[in-house]
Amino acid sequence: MITINGIDHLNISVSNIDESLNFYKKVFGFKIYEQGESHGKPYFIIGEKSALYLCLYQSEERTRGPINHIGINVQNFNSIEEKLKLAGIPLLYGGVVEYPLSQSIYIQDPDGNEIELSEKFGGGLKETLH
Repeated sequence: MITINGIDHLNISVSNIDESLNFYKKVFGFKIYEQGESHGKPYFIIGEKSALYLCLYQSEERTRGPINHIGINVQNFNSIEEKLKLAGIPLLYGGVVEYPLSQSIYIQDPDGNEIELSEKFGGGLKETLH
């Protein structure tokens, strides 16, 4: 499993709630914090306490929203490529992507939601004063 450092929560629609739950448990070891129904559709709030929560809503009518990917900062970045390969999770863009101050690995959940796993918060960028 991969250990994460941050993000509060993201709310995303999924086509198969069970498949998505299994994916996030398998890759990140997420636990379920709440489950219920909203507008007749099941939802789960899952995650890792004080690090990241996802609210997964079952939705057969999925359209691409404004979220292009979920960015998650991780601990022990150098070991995650091997962990993902052992878990059978395909890596996008040929594996590790090099940026000027950081590295990232991109994967997808079962619905094609892209997830960026980053070595440094904000790619290591510093605030620029104007």
